[in-house]
Amino acid sequence: MKCRQMIQQGLKGLFLVVLIFASCSSPDDNGAGGGCGGSEASVNCLNVVRITPTSTVGGDTSNVDALQDLCRDLTGTVTGPEPFGDHNALVTLANTAFPTANAPTSHPLDIGVISFSLTYTLNQCPAEANGQCPPLTGFTRGETIVIPAGQTVTVTLPFVPISVKNQYVQAGGTLGPAAPSYTATYTFTAQTISLVETFTVQGSAPFTITDFNNCAK
Repeated sequence: MKCRQMIQQGLKGLFLVVLIFASCSSPDDNGAGGGCGGSEASVNCLNVVRITPTSTVGGDTSNVDALQDLCRDLTGTVTGPEPFGDHNALVTLANTAFPTANAPTSHPLDIGVISFSLTYTLNQCPAEANGQCPPLTGFTRGETIVIPAGQTVTVTLPFVPISVKNQYVQAGGTLGPAAPSYTATYTFTAQTISLVETFTVQGSAPFTITDFNNCAK
């Protein structure tokens, strides 16, 4: 009887250790906003802290200008093309140790992003847009970003590049004052650099798109 109890207790302890390890350090258990990688006592997590849409034309704004126009003065004379370009985002990534990774044998792990994909989903198509809110096709590209253990890094990444703006216009997207709302979702593929364990992490930000006027007032 005593032997059976000892075996049961040992199995329960083993199950608990496996459960903790699986839930805390599995690189495949990726939720929106953060993901972790590592092994045993050393586990670091990558989190998307902030996504700020920005433009060299309009500054920090989530209003995406889909079409380049000609600027005119008060007399109607053309003064030149409207400033136009890619709409980017400032993305802040943080590398933090998992709360339980504080054993004497644990050590901090640097994390490197090796690629990212960007997808788009429609949030709202205003009635005034008459259904002219087309689906937008995203893209994937390689990217090298190193986030040292315990630090944050802010990088500039494509958010709605000209190619996606052109796609919107060519698909018949509305260019009127009623701007559709979309969400851009980044999925980063990252690795713990020393252990080369791969995991993913996501972050999203909304935006509106139409023919905004960026001519000088």
